[in-house]
Amino acid sequence: MSENNEEMLEKHLVDRRFTDEMKESYLLYSLSVIVSRAIPDARDGLKPVQRRILYSMDELGLKHTSAYKKSARIIGEVMGKYHPHGDASIYDALVRMAQDFSMRYQLVNGQGNFGSIDRDPPAAMRYTEAKMQTISEYMLQDIEKDTVAFNDNFDGSLREPEVLPTRLPNLLMNGVSGIAVGMATSIPPHNLRELVGGFKYLIDNPEATVPDLMQYIKGPDLPTGGIIVDGERIRDFYETGRGKFTTRAKYEIVENKNKSAIVVTEIPYNVSKIDIIEQIVAYVKRMRDMKKDSGISDLRDESDRRGMRLVIELKRNANQNRIINDLLKHTSLQSTFSIQMNVIDNKKPSLMNLKGLMNAFINHRVEVVTRRTNYELKKAEKRAHIVEGLIKAVQGIDTVIEIIRNSDNPQDALKNLQETIGVSAEQAKAISEMRLISLSKLEINKLTDELKDLNEKIKWANEVLENTDKKMEIIKSELDEIDKKFGDDRRTEITFNLSNLKSNEELIEDEDIVIVLSQYGYIMAVPSTEYKVQGRGGKGVKGLKISDNDNVLDVIFARRKSKLMIITSAGKAYQLPAYEIELAAKNRKGKHVANYVSLSDGEKIKTVVPIGLDGDYDKFVMFFTKKGKVKKTSLREFANARKSGIKALNLKEDDEVVDALIISNDSEEVLIVTKRGMALKFSSSDARAMGRTAGGVIAIKLKSKDEVVNAVKIDNNKKLLIVTENGYAKRAKFSSYRLQSRGGIGLKTIKDINKIGNIVAALSVEENQNLLSFSKNGKAIRVPISSINTLGRVTQGVITVRLDKGDLISSVIIVNAEEEEEI
Repeated sequence: MSENNEEMLEKHLVDRRFTDEMKESYLLYSLSVIVSRAIPDARDGLKPVQRRILYSMDELGLKHTSAYKKSARIIGEVMGKYHPHGDASIYDALVRMAQDFSMRYQLVNGQGNFGSIDRDPPAAMRYTEAKMQTISEYMLQDIEKDTVAFNDNFDGSLREPEVLPTRLPNLLMNGVSGIAVGMATSIPPHNLRELVGGFKYLIDNPEATVPDLMQYIKGPDLPTGGIIVDGERIRDFYETGRGKFTTRAKYEIVENKNKSAIVVTEIPYNVSKIDIIEQIVAYVKRMRDMKKDSGISDLRDESDRRGMRLVIELKRNANQNRIINDLLKHTSLQSTFSIQMNVIDNKKPSLMNLKGLMNAFINHRVEVVTRRTNYELKKAEKRAHIVEGLIKAVQGIDTVIEIIRNSDNPQDALKNLQETIGVSAEQAKAISEMRLISLSKLEINKLTDELKDLNEKIKWANEVLENTDKKMEIIKSELDEIDKKFGDDRRTEITFNLSNLKSNEELIEDEDIVIVLSQYGYIMAVPSTEYKVQGRGGKGVKGLKISDNDNVLDVIFARRKSKLMIITSAGKAYQLPAYEIELAAKNRKGKHVANYVSLSDGEKIKTVVPIGLDGDYDKFVMFFTKKGKVKKTSLREFANARKSGIKALNLKEDDEVVDALIISNDSEEVLIVTKRGMALKFSSSDARAMGRTAGGVIAIKLKSKDEVVNAVKIDNNKKLLIVTENGYAKRAKFSSYRLQSRGGIGLKTIKDINKIGNIVAALSVEENQNLLSFSKNGKAIRVPISSINTLGRVTQGVITVRLDKGDLISSVIIVNAEEEEEI
C-alpha cells in the first residue's frame, strides 16, 4: 500500500470502543423496528404494513362497491411500492384485517378461505380475493385534500402517507398487538358506540378524568364476546397504560332428561376453539391417570355458520360447579389478556393511558380538519378569483372580443386582457378559454350564484380556522356519522370480582350424604334425601345396585365437606375428602374404592369414620376389632394420612377392624355390642393412648363363635338401637347398662337370638331421626326411630323390616329426619 493511501486510511479511521459502537447500532436498529414495523401510530392506530395495505387498496380502486381482486395482486402492489419486507408478513396482516374473530370491526372484506377460529390457516394468496370494507374508506377519506404529510417510499420513487386521516378511532376500536425489539404493545378492542360517547365527552370536557371517561367507555369489547370477570381492574390499566384483565367463555347449563351439558357459545379473545377442545381432552386423560373422575362423558363441537356451540356432556349426578371450576382452571375457557399501551407518538415510542390515546386521536383530527379546511379555502379562493374574472369579462364582453380580435397571438391577447380590463394572468387564461355559450343569460346567473356560494365557503372556512370550537363541532358531527353508520351493541359482558376461581371445598354444598360400601369394594355417596320415609314393617325400595352376588358391607352417615378416615382389614388408615366420592343415585353401583385410595392386594375396607374438615386433631380415635380388642390413638397421628395410607394398628391374621369412634376426652364412656347379644360398657380412660403401630388391648372377652359388631359412645340424651339380621329392632336406655371394667364378658342385651337373628348393628339414636336399613339383596327401607319401641335391656324387639325369603339385613344407618310424604 502506498504512503498516500495509508495517510488517507488514517484520516478515516475512528478510535472508538467496540461496546459503544454495538450499543449505538443496536439502539438505532431497535428504534427502526419499533417505529417502522411493530408499534402502531397513536393517530390512526395502524402499523406501517397495515397502513400501506389500505393505501395500496385505495390506489387500486378496491372500494367496497368494486369487484374483488386477488390477494396476490394486492400483496405485490404493497411489497413492490412501499413495504419490501417479504410477502408472508404482508399477507398475514391482510388476513388478520379480514378475520371477524381477530378484528372487532373488519377493515378488509375477504373472499375465500381466510382461516378460522379453529386455527385453520388461510388459503394461499393466489386463491383468495379482497377489497376494502365500507368502514375502511372512512380511514382514507379526504387523503387527497392535503390532510396528512407524505414521505418518500423506500427507494424514493414514490410518496406514501405518514399517517391516514382516519375519522375512526381505530387504535382503541380494533386494538393492536405487536412485538418489537425490547418493547411490545397490546391494546384490546373497544365498542365504537362507547368510544364515540367518550370522545364527545372529552372534547366538551378537556379536564375529564379516566373515571369520567369510563361513564361512556365501560371497558374492552372483544370480537369473540365472552365475559370480563374482573372489571375492577379496568380502571387501573386505563389510568396507567399497563395491566391485565381476565376473560371467560360464555356458557350455559342445558338439562336433558337425566343428563346435563355445559354448552359454550363464546370463548375468550385470541383463543383457538381447537386448543380448548384439546385442553379438555388432556384434562379428562389427566384425571383418569390420577384415578379421579372428571365427570365428563362426551365432548362435541356443534359449531356452524350460525355461531359457536361447544357441548361438554356431563355424567349423571356430576358436580357441575366443580367441573366448570376445573375447566376454567385448566383450559383456556378462562384466559388473561395483558395490556401494554405502547404507541408511536410524535415519532417516538411512548406508554400512554386511555386519556392520552384519546387526546392523540383528537389532536390528529384537529390537524386533519385544519389542513382540510385550508385546502378547501385555497381551492375556493382560487375558484372565486377565476369566477370574478369571468363575471368581469362577461360584463364587458364587447371589449374582450375586440381585444382578442386585434391581438397578434394568444400570448399577446392574454397580456392585453390583463392590461385593459384589469384581470390577473389566471383570470385572463380562464377568460380566453370561456365558451361562447357562457354568454347566455342563464350561464351569467350561474356564475353569479357560484361566486356567492364560494364567498360563503370562504367565510365559513375562515371561521373554522379561527375558531377552535367550530373545529370540535365538526369532529363531533363526524363521530356521530360513523356511530350512526357503524355503531353496534356491546358483545363482551363485564362483571366484577369473579376472577379468582374457588377451591373445590368452596364449590361443594355441605349436605347430608350416605356413604355406601359394598362387599366387593364399590363405594358411592348418596344424598340422604334419596331414601323416603316408610312405615315400620314396610317392604323397602332398591337401595344399591348389586351384581355378581355383591352385598352391602357398610353404610356411613357423613357430610359432603367432612373427611373420611378409611380403616382397612390390613390395619391401615386412609384419608380423603367425602366430596371426592362420586355422588350417585341410590340404585347405582358406584365406583370401586381403588379409584380413590391405593389399596394393596387382598386389602379390604372394613369401616369408614367421618371426621371434621379440620381433622379433629385434638381428639382420639378408638379402634375396635372383631376379636374384641380396642386401641386408642390420637388423631394427630393420622394427620399425614393420604390416599396411599398409613399403618393404624397391628392385627392378628384372623382379626379385623369392625368399628372406630372419635373420642373427645377420657371422661367419655363406650358400649361394645357383639353379634350374639352381649354388651359391655366401660370408660374410655380404661384404654390408654397408644402409638399408631401398637396392637391394642382386650375390650371384651368373647364366647365361642361370637364377635364384635359395633361400639357406640354413651349419651344419656339418646338411646341404644339394636337391629338384627331378620329385621327386628328395639331401643334401650343407656342407663340400663351398668359401667364395667374393660376386659369383662359384659351383659346380655337381647333374647331369642336364634329367632330374631344375629345382631347386625348397635347405634346411638335420637327420637327425631330415621333408621335406614340395607338388605343383602340391595333393598333399603327408611323408618322413623320414633316408631321403634323402647324396651328393656333383655328383650327381642319388634319387626321393623319385612324381608323377602332368604334375604337378611346386612347394615343400617341413622340419618336425620326429612319432612317427606310416606310412600
